[in-house]
Amino acid sequence: MRNISFAVVGLALAAAGCGGFSGSKTTTVSGTVVDINDQPIRDARVSSRFGSTRTSTTGAYSLPRQGEGEVEITAEIDKGGRTYRGRTWVLNMKNGTTSSANIIVAPEDELATVRGTIRDRNGNALQGASVYAFFGAGSSQRAFSDEDGDYTLRDLVAGVDYELYAGGQGLRADRTAVNLDIGETRTLNFVVSDPGIPPLDPPQNVLATTWVSPVDATRRPGGDPYEAVKQLVDPGRALRKAGKGTRLRSMTPDGDSYVEADVLWDFVRGDDVTGFGIYRGLEGGSLEGIDFFADPLSSYYVDLDLRRSRTYNYAVTTISSLYPDFTGTESDLSAVVRARTLASLRLSNPSFSPLTFRWQSGSGGQEFIVFLFDEFPSVGVTSIWNNDGNRATGTSARYDGPSLARGTYYYVVVGLADNDDSRTISQIGTFQL
Repeated sequence: MRNISFAVVGLALAAAGCGGFSGSKTTTVSGTVVDINDQPIRDARVSSRFGSTRTSTTGAYSLPRQGEGEVEITAEIDKGGRTYRGRTWVLNMKNGTTSSANIIVAPEDELATVRGTIRDRNGNALQGASVYAFFGAGSSQRAFSDEDGDYTLRDLVAGVDYELYAGGQGLRADRTAVNLDIGETRTLNFVVSDPGIPPLDPPQNVLATTWVSPVDATRRPGGDPYEAVKQLVDPGRALRKAGKGTRLRSMTPDGDSYVEADVLWDFVRGDDVTGFGIYRGLEGGSLEGIDFFADPLSSYYVDLDLRRSRTYNYAVTTISSLYPDFTGTESDLSAVVRARTLASLRLSNPSFSPLTFRWQSGSGGQEFIVFLFDEFPSVGVTSIWNNDGNRATGTSARYDGPSLARGTYYYVVVGLADNDDSRTISQIGTFQL
C-alpha cells in the first residue's frame, strides 16, 4: 500500500475555513513570481492580508503565518516606469503547514478580467469551487466562487489564449477557452455536474532530470543567468515550462547550490481529474507522497527540496475529484524513474596562449560543455562559442573558435552524466582580452 503523506489541499467545497479566516495562522505560502516568459522576477512585493515580503534573486518568496481558508496572494513591481501586477488564490487547510502559489505578472495596462457564476446542473450556485486560468507560462491562476457562486479572475494577460477550468472536490469540471482584449471584463459562466469514478490511468512517459546551480551574486535583476544556461543545454526546457501546467516550489539551497529535479509526464485530460500525486524516495527506500498537485492542467513538476550527490526515485499518480472520499479515486503509481543529482562544479582560472578553460574534478560530470559569451548571459543571449559538438571529458577545454577581439567575456561550464539527465552548472566566469 502506498504511503500517502501529502495533504489534500485546494479541493474542499464549503469546507471549514473556506470563504474566510477562522483565526489559526499556521501556514507558510511560498512560490515563485515570474513574467509571461516564465522568467523569475526579483524584488517584487508579494502580499496577502496577513503580511508581505519581497522575492529573492530567483523570484522565490515565502509568506509565513498565513491564515486558514481562502487567501489571495498578489505580486507587484515597478520596472522601467511601468507597474507589473499579478495575483492568485490559495486554500490553506486547518493546521496546514505549507501551500504553494506561483504568480505571473504583466504590465497593468495590458491586463483584463474574467468573471461569472458557477452552478451545478440543477442551477444551484456553488460556493468554494475553483476556477483555473492557464495560458502556458508558469502555473495556472486560481480563484474561488463565493456564497452566490460568483468568481472573479483579475489581472489576466490580454492577447493570449487561456484555457479556463472550473471544478472542485466532488465535481465534474466544465471548461472553455478565451482570449481577452486589454482592459476587457468578460463574463463566463460554468455549469459543473456530478462526477463518476472512471478508471484512472497513471501518467505515462514520466521523465526526471536534475540540475545543480550556484547560489551567488551573479544572479541579476534582469533574469537568472543559470536559467538561460539551462535553456541552452536543453532547448526543450522553455517549451516544457510553457506546457500544460507547471509547479514551482520555492528554492531551498543545499549549501551554496540550488538542486532541482524536473519531473515531466504526458498531459492527462479528463473532466474528473483534479490533480496529481507526486511521490519521491531515496534510492533503496520507499516512495512517499510529497505533494498533492491540485492543478488538473499540470504535466511538469519542479522539486527544489533536494540535496547534492543523491539518487532519488519519482512516480506520479492521477487523482480524481472524489479523492479521498472514495476508493478508486487515485490511480496506480506511474513507472518509477531515477534521478541522480551531481555535486557542485567549481571553476579554476583559465589559461591563455592558447585560451583554455579549466575546472576542478569531483562534480560527478562525465562530459563537459563550455559556453562562451560576449555579454552577461541571460535568456535570449546566444553563446558565441561552445564545444557541445566535441565535449570535454577531463578538467579542461581549449578554445578553438575564431579570433576574439579585445573586451570582456563570460563563460560557464556544464557537467553532464546519466545520458545528460544529470546536470551541474559552474559559476559565471569572466576574463578580459
